[in-house]
Amino acid sequence: MTLPAERAAYEDEDTTVQVVELHTADDSGLIATGACRPLLAWRLHAEDPLFAQRSYEVEWTADDSFRAGVCSSGVVRSDRSHDIEMPGPPLRSREVRWWRVRVRTDRGWTPWSSPARVEAALLDQRDWSARPVALGADIGRGTAGPAQLFRREFRIPMNWRSARLYVTALGVHDTRLNGVAVGEDLLEPGWTSYGHRLLFSTYDVTSLLQPGANVISATVGDGWYRGTLTWQPHRNVYGDASALIAQLEVELDNGERLVVSTDHAWRASTGEITSAGLYEGSSIDLRQRQEGWELPGFDDGTWESVVTLGLPAGLEQRAMPAIRVIETRPAVLFARRHRIRVDTGQNLTGYLRITAAGGRGATVVVRHAEVVDVNGELHTVALRGATSTDTYVLADERATVLSPAFTFHGFRYADIAFDPGVTIHEVEVVVVASDLTCTGAFSCSDESINKLFDNVLWSQRGNFLSLPTDCPQRDERLGWTGDIQVFASTACHIFDSRSFLRNWLRDLAAEQRNDGCVPNVVPDVLHLVDAGDLEYGSTGWADAAVIVPWALYEAYGDMDVLARHYDSMRRWVDWSQRQLDSDGIWSSGFHFGDWLDPGAPPERPHEATTPTAFVATSYFAHGARLLARMARIRGRDQDAERYAAMGDAAARAAWARYADDALGTQTGCAIALEFGIAPEDDRREIGERLADLVRTAEGRISTGFLGTPLVLPALTAAGQHEQAYQLLLNDRCPGWLHQVRHGATTIWERWDAIDESGTIHAGDLGNGASMMSLNHYAYGAVAAWLFRVVAGLAPDAEAPGYRRIVFAPVPGGGLTWARAEMKTRYGAAAIRWEIVADSASFIADIEIPSGASGVFVLPPGTREPVSGGAEPFPRVYGAHGRKAMTLGPGRHRLVLDARCE
Repeated sequence: MTLPAERAAYEDEDTTVQVVELHTADDSGLIATGACRPLLAWRLHAEDPLFAQRSYEVEWTADDSFRAGVCSSGVVRSDRSHDIEMPGPPLRSREVRWWRVRVRTDRGWTPWSSPARVEAALLDQRDWSARPVALGADIGRGTAGPAQLFRREFRIPMNWRSARLYVTALGVHDTRLNGVAVGEDLLEPGWTSYGHRLLFSTYDVTSLLQPGANVISATVGDGWYRGTLTWQPHRNVYGDASALIAQLEVELDNGERLVVSTDHAWRASTGEITSAGLYEGSSIDLRQRQEGWELPGFDDGTWESVVTLGLPAGLEQRAMPAIRVIETRPAVLFARRHRIRVDTGQNLTGYLRITAAGGRGATVVVRHAEVVDVNGELHTVALRGATSTDTYVLADERATVLSPAFTFHGFRYADIAFDPGVTIHEVEVVVVASDLTCTGAFSCSDESINKLFDNVLWSQRGNFLSLPTDCPQRDERLGWTGDIQVFASTACHIFDSRSFLRNWLRDLAAEQRNDGCVPNVVPDVLHLVDAGDLEYGSTGWADAAVIVPWALYEAYGDMDVLARHYDSMRRWVDWSQRQLDSDGIWSSGFHFGDWLDPGAPPERPHEATTPTAFVATSYFAHGARLLARMARIRGRDQDAERYAAMGDAAARAAWARYADDALGTQTGCAIALEFGIAPEDDRREIGERLADLVRTAEGRISTGFLGTPLVLPALTAAGQHEQAYQLLLNDRCPGWLHQVRHGATTIWERWDAIDESGTIHAGDLGNGASMMSLNHYAYGAVAAWLFRVVAGLAPDAEAPGYRRIVFAPVPGGGLTWARAEMKTRYGAAAIRWEIVADSASFIADIEIPSGASGVFVLPPGTREPVSGGAEPFPRVYGAHGRKAMTLGPGRHRLVLDARCE
């Protein structure tokens, strides 16, 4: 609501509050945004956090002086400080605006913020004069082959003000201006559903230009576009030509614009990268390097003229962080005859950077694996068809830094083999991932649990690479919907995953069939493999269409994602309803079910102990009810009633048919409780039954991909805290701490990937197929429970995005302290609790940022102190009636009686 006349009515000033950290929802780190109406956000900083935003005003203009042409939103009565659509007309391509904000608090108007800059990228296909250029001799290649080199020289006739390079590729590219990389990004433009969307990036290259002769150069590899995909394998999935698309626009001092675009005038060749594959690794022969080709003045007379192709549809600028080098780390080296064994100390995603010297033609070969076998050799069987080998041929005796091109490996161990006469001077471990900001931290008094959390973090980091993959090492590395569905909430606790998952959801919607069915892998490449019904519509997998947007709403208050994907969610739930039998049960079609349940046959991991039809029907009920909640949030009340009724009917049908079966498994009980499948009157009995199952199993877990994220929350919700901690702390197989005890540094795909004896699982699926990864984040969904229950820090879906923060710790398992913190949109939120045995006290230190509030829920086993007859816990929070109190912004210390109530 805009109230232009309101400004004069509030002339009081509030100089105690500052508007800071102005930004947009574009998380790319690029100079420009691809949004014509960027979503604006800011944060309020004050020494005294006890204030409230009542209204805001946004001003914008063409320069940062705000002296002329200033436009205003008027006074908008709202307490929102993020996801506010930029007022005024939509941005035009290349347009630059400066914007600033002031806020009226309950005390008066703050000063204006410092101005922030926003620039539009190319927003329309018609803005592109560039066309894809390819090396003619390479078009149609069906096997691994050399990377292509492209270059174009040009001259700058006079001084320039600014320069922008808009660039992407059919494949992956490394682009340079006058020999200098235009950015630090790797494997650009990443992997999207290329038939629908191709991302590009905008770089500020003003400082890279020079008077007179200049050159744009680029190396383009196969990448996901035409490299090997899936385990069968397949190449040229999206096209049979690697190509560069680049458009340099230089604004000269006289106001003219110089444009250098990829066209027929470019030249092409090949060089030292003789092959580069994501699964295979890269081969580099330094004897074939064309020295100086990236610099002006190089003689490219022997190079070929390029072939120009049609401009692909769906060009849009990347809005999420790029893949980058996250860190470099040392490695432990073990010398052998003409071989060096490398132990990085951490299962990770990346590569080795090696400094080596030797004679011309001498070779260095690097092989990778996650684990070594009983004989001390690299265990490469689990990689299947991914050879994961980098090969280098040296050009001369000089010490040379060797790094692979256009690839990455999932590994902890590597063997460096080399010819006689080669000296290895240095080995660095390079970690690569999408460069997301780490926002959450957890620790407690048990180092095994801390190691488990660290393993989850590393699995997310290693698999959040352009898109959320299942694993980074074998011939798969696909965007399995089931994995991210169970992990999305956890992902948002540990890293700022909003823009990353929003990008992936765009591809999910693009790949969704016209009838509403959702693929099990996004981008969808399962049509390439001979997999029967594996491609579409498995519940618990395709339900990512509904569950991932909900996770983003809960974690970030993201209303925009609900609006963008509402139709996709609705079509998936409607399609699912059409699959139900006449009795309301979903028994048809293929489903992965509680995948890799320890009780399932090793070669048939979808045949779990919990009936698949119960799981499928329950997931349908859960998805329909979630959609009803989101419909209600969006003001679609009729839809809300319809989908709520749909979900309730499915829940009744599932329970009527499968109640006895569900009570026989941990997954069945957990689903019945967490998805509200069982009637309310039965919940206590089901909680007791679940606890009995855990006790009988001596704390061993018996859930697969779908049951695992639910079982600890279900025990907690049922008040079965002792058995929840028994399950968490069990270090026998199967169990989370069994992995830790056996040296895991990431989360395993199989509970028994390495068994009690130390034997590596064969991964046998029958018919010669295998499946054994030591870096899968699905079972890492436990980290959400560590945040929300062990430490006690969670968002509240009724005031999402940490607008209201729930502090509800549940001590147990012998832990004496735990802490968690989150970097929220409002600022830092944190809790640290400690049990002081000597005084029988429970002490909680809590931090709540300005603009947010908190609810502290009385931990089980404690009672509030009596102070002057006042009742400090007047509220009842949650379905289980635990006492709670409301907290305002700031720092709080609560001291409770830790003797039993």
